[in-house]
Formats: sequence, C-alpha cells, structure tokens
Amino acid sequence: MEYIITYDNINEHNLVFKIPIKNQNENYINFYKILYSTKNITLKYILVKLNFTSFTIKQEYHRYKVVVNENDKFIKHIENIEKKILTSINNTINKKIVYNLTTDIQSKPYLYSFLQNPKLEHFYVKISGVWECEHCIGLVYKFNYNTSTENLSNIIC
Repeated sequence: MEYIITYDNINEHNLVFKIPIKNQNENYINFYKILYSTKNITLKYILVKLNFTSFTIKQEYHRYKVVVNENDKFIKHIENIEKKILTSINNTINKKIVYNLTTDIQSKPYLYSFLQNPKLEHFYVKISGVWECEHCIGLVYKFNYNTSTENLSNIIC
C-alpha cells in the first residue's frame, strides 16, 4: 500500500536517513535511503501528489506531455520539501546542496510523457533518498503516475 503525504504535512523531525551505502551510479559516492516515520506509520519513501495549477498537456504524435508553467505556485511547495529534506541531512554531511528536483521541474521542456491523456490527480513525485558526491548532495526521486482507481480514504492509520 502507498501512503501519500501532502506537502504541508512533511515534518523534518519525522525524516530518518539510513546509514549510507555505496551508490550504484558511479557519478556519486553514497546513497542515503530515506524513511518517513511518525508514531503511527513508517514509510520507505515519500510520495507527494503534484498539485500543479498552471500547466498544459501537449499532444505530440502518440504522446501526451505535461508542461508546467515555471511560475506555478506549487513549485514553491516542492522547493520547500526539497529544502527540508536536504537541510535535515546536511546538518551531518555539510556539503553543497543541489536542488535538482526543483531545477528539473522548472527547466525541462516537459515534465512527463504519457501514452494516454493523463488525469493529473494521479501524478506524484516519489522521493526515495539522497545522493552524495564529493562536494554536494541532492534528492533521488522519480515521477510516478498511478492509475489505480481504488479509493482507500476510509482507512485510519
């Protein structure tokens, strides 16, 4: 089961970073797995719904591409999440912070490509950890489109 955290409910005091392991990507030294733990639940990653309000969906050939307006207000929320996580671990590591998630959202020609016209209420970012290189750190994330129609909002944790 996946649990979606709203951007305003992410508390840096609930972040847990596992002991670093050697990163599989040779460009980086270490990978820190992130857990999000409250008194009721512990999550293996952070899943945040992408609530963009200013975007377009462009159809090119047989693909639908989501293009986010660089002034979308939700980008600031993503940036705040990224700052919370990276600042939290950087108290120990003390390296330059690279805001690659925010930069990718603002600078890529499109955010995600779909085979069908998407319903963006099913569009999320999955934050699984932190990469570390010799001089800096950044988030490990991927965009996720969940087409499940199951509504589990009645579950109480």
